[in-house]
Amino acid sequence: MKSVVCTAIGKPVEIQTSTDPTPGPADVLVHVTACGLNYVDALMCTGGYQIKPELPFTPGSELAGTVAAIGEDVDDLKSGDRVLTRGGFVSVVVRPRSSIYPIPNTLTEGQAATLWQSYSTMLYAYTRADLSDGETVLVLGASGGIGKAAIDLAHSRGARVIAAASSDDRLRTCGEVFGRINYDVEDVKVRARELTEGKGVDVVVDPVGGDRADAALRSLDNLGRYLVIGFAAGSIPRLPINQILLRNRNVLGIDWGAWSGSHSDDQETNLRTLLNMAERGSIAPPEPRTYSFEEAQTALDDLMNRRVIGKAVLKP
Repeated sequence: MKSVVCTAIGKPVEIQTSTDPTPGPADVLVHVTACGLNYVDALMCTGGYQIKPELPFTPGSELAGTVAAIGEDVDDLKSGDRVLTRGGFVSVVVRPRSSIYPIPNTLTEGQAATLWQSYSTMLYAYTRADLSDGETVLVLGASGGIGKAAIDLAHSRGARVIAAASSDDRLRTCGEVFGRINYDVEDVKVRARELTEGKGVDVVVDPVGGDRADAALRSLDNLGRYLVIGFAAGSIPRLPINQILLRNRNVLGIDWGAWSGSHSDDQETNLRTLLNMAERGSIAPPEPRTYSFEEAQTALDDLMNRRVIGKAVLKP
């Protein structure tokens, strides 16, 4: 078994080898073909995340692959079945049958490996915000992993999307949307109000933070909802609280990781919902960029420096 291991904060990750694990009676052995990469993985390896695992640790949280062996109590899977599960950057993993999910035929293993975290985050976020048919969503960082999931799931709910990103090239990767804002050269508030004929947007999705937040908050209509998801820009914005009071706006913190850890049954329901949506064609996760295990540090650096458009995976 190969593993990507962080042995020291801020130092390059290492590739280590060990003996393959053996499944117990209720377990499944999976040969991993794709490990989902997320911004939080890069943050953890640089010490920038609020959760600081004990060293050494294997980053990563979502995997896809094929069943290689099953325990004697598992009777509904067979060798070769494509499955999705949780786990770090490893080439082989043993997981309980209860945490193994078949991959729909509509998804590649790369798409499946990058669905769990980003799409679960946005399903939870839109449920909290009660996003409805006909509403308008402004998505900051629209070309990133969370941004792409936000666009896809907004469309599945009948909402229209204004995609905002830092370049025209990034905006061109966002597919069919209602409007586009290049916030390096355009004022987010002014352009969003132009696109909505002065009304403003109903929901802001913000995984970016930094100096984009103020204008995005001001772009909200009456009873608008601002979803705080992360701070990819590197700085935590200071929102003007009077702008929350004005027009009865709402700011919602979206910490999916903490919520899913304490609401495992609800998260399982959400994941099954997402897989069913993918099977029906209601959502279509983007095909990710691929790195080898030997390129793991490059991939993490690319995530930290915002060089990844959409999603990315490691392949053992």
